[in-house]
Order: sequence, then C-alpha cells, then structure tokens
Amino acid sequence: MKKIYKRIKINKDLLKTNLPPQELLQNEVSDTIPTGKVIGVYFISYMPPMDTGMPTGETMSRLVPFGISQTDITLKDSRGHLLTETTDIKDYEHKSGGYNEGFKELDFESKNERVTISWETLGSRPICGEFIFEIEAPNPC
Repeated sequence: MKKIYKRIKINKDLLKTNLPPQELLQNEVSDTIPTGKVIGVYFISYMPPMDTGMPTGETMSRLVPFGISQTDITLKDSRGHLLTETTDIKDYEHKSGGYNEGFKELDFESKNERVTISWETLGSRPICGEFIFEIEAPNPC
C-alpha cells in the first residue's frame, strides 16, 4: 500500500475576486476520491488567524461584531450517506503529534467515490482553504 492525498478546495474564489462574503457562507462542493482506503481528512485554512485586538477576558458578546464565526461541516458519499456527523470546522484542523496523527480519522473504502463537503457558517467570516484526504491506495503492478 502507498499513501496518496486528495485535495478539495473550498471557496478558493475568495483569493482572486471581490465576491461578497455573504454568498460564500453556505455551499457545497463535490469531487472524486481515488480508489483506496480513506483513513483521514484535515482542513488547511488559507485565511490568517483572526486577531480581534481585544484583550483576553472580554465577554463573547463584545466579540461578535469583530467577525467571530462558527462553521458546520458535513461529509457525504455519492448516495447521500454521512461519512461523518455534522461537526465544527475545528474538528478538521490538524492536531499536534506528527503528520499522520493529526488527521480526523475516517474509515471507508473508495472505488473512485464521489464525496460532497457541505458547510454552513454562522457569522460573517466564510471559510477558505482545502480539505486533504489521506488514502491508502494499492500499489500499481
């Protein structure tokens, strides 16, 4: 087996156009995952970390106007079956502990499976980045 990676970009148009962010707060994208066993996925944000400029200890109600957002992510296969429960984007951020240990674990076989990533952002800051799927693929003979 060899490890391969599949990248699926989300809201990449934010990087090259002046689209109103409100149009990118909820959407979905589909792509084909290569044949193999999908063992994990993580998200790399293209956006810099948000700095509110506020001192720590301030109440959350004062942060809302500064663009705090929460984004729910859902992964489904081509038949509409959930690959993961709907969860926050932070579940997909790479954790510490080394490259392979940082993925959100998945466990399904793909035979060129089409997956759909859908998102809904509550707030005013859309997500922009890419999901990277880690796949154990058969070695070509």
